[in-house]
Amino acid sequence: MTSYRLSRRALLVAGTAALATPHIARAAAKSIVVANTGGAFEAAMDAALIKPFTAKTGIEVVKTVNVYAKLKGMVEANAVDWDVAQLDSTAAATFANQGLLEKLDYGVINKSDLIKGAAHESYLQMDVVATCVAWNTKNVKPAQVPHTWAELWDMKRFGGQRGMWKQPYQVMEIALMADGVPLDKLYPLDVDRALKSLDRIKPDIFWWTSGAQSAQILIDGDVAASMAWNGRLFDPKQGGAPVDFHFNQALFVSDALVVPRGAKSRKESMEFIAFSMEPQQQANFSKLIPYGPTNEKALPLLDKARLAVLPSSEENLAHGVFQSFDWWAENGSKTGEKFNAWLLS
Repeated sequence: MTSYRLSRRALLVAGTAALATPHIARAAAKSIVVANTGGAFEAAMDAALIKPFTAKTGIEVVKTVNVYAKLKGMVEANAVDWDVAQLDSTAAATFANQGLLEKLDYGVINKSDLIKGAAHESYLQMDVVATCVAWNTKNVKPAQVPHTWAELWDMKRFGGQRGMWKQPYQVMEIALMADGVPLDKLYPLDVDRALKSLDRIKPDIFWWTSGAQSAQILIDGDVAASMAWNGRLFDPKQGGAPVDFHFNQALFVSDALVVPRGAKSRKESMEFIAFSMEPQQQANFSKLIPYGPTNEKALPLLDKARLAVLPSSEENLAHGVFQSFDWWAENGSKTGEKFNAWLLS
């Protein structure tokens, strides 16, 4: 993934202390504040969504960084500066459960053409990202390439460490797929079984803690293979780095658009989300960053070469499974405690 990935996944469970931050000055009387993760994501969002929205509506957009704890703090203090926020969908589901988000107005937002499960009462999946099997092409010969998570677990297949994200989110699903659980039987997650699966490779795991690190350890050959986000590896692969990945048994995750409870410009916020989910805007966004659209009508607007690298293309989507964001919203805290205890055991 691109360089913002750690910041948007660093806090998935609400309950952290509120952050004291100054009031955000709005650019114009008719304006909204959109919080996002910055970096390449913001650049794509700005070009494909924000600037065209302002050109069409005259509504100015003020951009800010989406510090998750700030959203919780603003809502609880009844002092909400943001109008729209882009969050990891697991975080969005968690905040929705805690009553921190407005209900989305699907009278304004058209959800009829979205992929199944993208539209939720208080959050809307705006893209599709893939957690993939990835490998170093110098250290893993073509005959040794792991085509499944079970083959990634097979230490006899090739030597070297396996990279894993040092978080329970996504790692639990991957461990269960490696242990033979079918994609359509993952949830509810059997956490104990997942930890036993991880036990099999625990001595050979390289624990990475950021998306940038996940790509770098593969490029440098510090690990033979790893779980990694497709967006982190796309540019290095295109640039000739010795990395590759595929979408077989991919775990699909997502960014979501939300409106914090108490947002000052609720009407304009819904208009921005509606605009962002239109087919042309979704297609333009996916042309700039390798995340698939969730509006199915955006797919015909993309050429075959681009569709081949997007997680939500018809071909690639069929090979993986979506993470259950709602399951993690309900069970993330206790699962995290078990995972952390296992790490120390």
